[in-house]
Amino acid sequence: MKIKKKIKKELSKKEYKSFIKEVIDYNTKKGKMPPHIMVNDTKIYKNEYIEAIENVNKFILENGRQPETVLIYAKRRKD
Repeated sequence: MKIKKKIKKELSKKEYKSFIKEVIDYNTKKGKMPPHIMVNDTKIYKNEYIEAIENVNKFILENGRQPETVLIYAKRRKD
C-alpha cells in the first residue's frame, strides 16, 4: 500500500530560486540551516525543505535540467 503525500506548497522555478537564496543567506549569517522558511504565508519546516532540495537535485541529475515546479510535501515535524 502506497502512502499518498499531502502537498503543502507548489513553487515555480523563480520562487524556488528565491527560497534557496533565503536558506543560503541564513546559513551564511548564522552558520546553521533555518528551522523554517516562510513562502507566501506558508511555513516550510527544515525537514520539508531538505526533502524538496534532495528531490530537485535528484531530478537535475536524472534529467539534466531543473523542474518547472517544485512540490513541497507536508511532513511530521521532528521535535
